[in-house]
Amino acid sequence: MLVKAEATVRGAKMFKGQMDDGKKIDSGKLFVEMVLKESDNAFGMCTEAMKCKDSSVVESIKHTTFPFIAELDIDVVSGSKGMEQVVLAVRPMQAIKAAAKA
Repeated sequence: MLVKAEATVRGAKMFKGQMDDGKKIDSGKLFVEMVLKESDNAFGMCTEAMKCKDSSVVESIKHTTFPFIAELDIDVVSGSKGMEQVVLAVRPMQAIKAAAKA
């Protein structure tokens, strides 16, 4: 199932290369701001890692100033480990200005 979502992207990382054992890896992650489920001990925001289809998703935004608001294309699938979300594309929409330091 393809889902479009608007999110604040706070960071990203990627790796494309070969491990010492010869295994090839092409991966990426976005670090997206999420609302914490409120309780007596939890409140506010946190950052969660979202898996990308490959490093090209991160490559497409690596020169963007972080953080920013973006539209994400997310593929949602179910497997043996439950529901999995994979970011297929990210489109920056608006930069977020840094808060003034006190």
